[in-house]
Amino acid sequence: MSYGVTENGFVLKNYDAIIEAVKERAKLYFGDDVDLTDTSPIMEFANSILIEAAILWNVAEDVYYSAFIDFATGSDLDKVVALLGLTRKQATKATGIVTFSRSTPATNDIWIPLGTRVATADGSIVFVTTEGKYLESGNTSVDVAIEAQEAGSAGNVAANTITKIVDPISGIESVNNANATSGGSNTESDEALRYRAKRGTRFGKGTVSAIESAIAAVDRVTAVLVTEDTVNHTVSATVEGGNDLDIDSAIEEARPAGIQVTWQRPSYVYIDVTVEATADDYHSTSVVNSNIESAIDAYFSQLNIGDDVVYSDLLKAVINAEGVNDVNSLSATDGTTTISSLGESIAIQSSTKAKVGTKSVTVS
Repeated sequence: MSYGVTENGFVLKNYDAIIEAVKERAKLYFGDDVDLTDTSPIMEFANSILIEAAILWNVAEDVYYSAFIDFATGSDLDKVVALLGLTRKQATKATGIVTFSRSTPATNDIWIPLGTRVATADGSIVFVTTEGKYLESGNTSVDVAIEAQEAGSAGNVAANTITKIVDPISGIESVNNANATSGGSNTESDEALRYRAKRGTRFGKGTVSAIESAIAAVDRVTAVLVTEDTVNHTVSATVEGGNDLDIDSAIEEARPAGIQVTWQRPSYVYIDVTVEATADDYHSTSVVNSNIESAIDAYFSQLNIGDDVVYSDLLKAVINAEGVNDVNSLSATDGTTTISSLGESIAIQSSTKAKVGTKSVTVS
């Protein structure tokens, strides 16, 4: 039997096959009556070194498959897609606007420095101001641009959740975000990068998939959905993240001649999630609580525009969180529809994206 790289792919020579080959070779050198039992001197010596050969065969197999999009992971996948002119999208920071306020008009200008920190009520997600600005005398509030301190989808928080002033400012009493923050994304996963690379090589220009792939490749774009109207010969896209001009350029490059392509930003529906779970014997309840919240965030971050919130998928994400022994109850609601059992889902419109709202997690 042939091992290694063959016309049918890589054939692994496992430990048993290596031992058998050594036994056959030993018979050629020492004769058919040589003692090849497991406790014989020859086999004890062979066993002590052949495990290393088996490890090297496994390494060789990994090296072989690291050159294929379907199997490469991590930095190996980065190198493979680089041949197609693609790079992995790095994590981005969410941005937004907060309003600094006081109850009475200011009697003098109040300076809000660049880099002032604000946070969600529990202090878990911190933002910094990206500009310095005055709350001018006679006014009670001023809007200031902010950016998440850490990159990642966790920085995409709902409206009216940034209410903590980490760095107090004399004369400023409160802070709030009237609108949700957006644009935060996690580093592109292997699965997402692999999918984008395969779509980009499968389709040429002018198709819905080609337009979608071109937009998805734009820096800081975190989700995209492209649809076509074959009656009116128009194409529309809904795009989250990315620079407007860069998206325009990507569409212009990919669209078919004579076909109008318009695009818009998605609206958001916030899903509140409630979980009651039990921890296993090896993790504290606080750690499991945090792991469940992270699993919920990860589930929503991978949803595309128009993707429904599916109870079974959300349950799978929660129950697979490290340290979870059992999920006693799980429910999710958008305020109108509530799901709490298998087979249920919250329908999301094609121009809308589901985001996680409040997370109420109880672990015992």
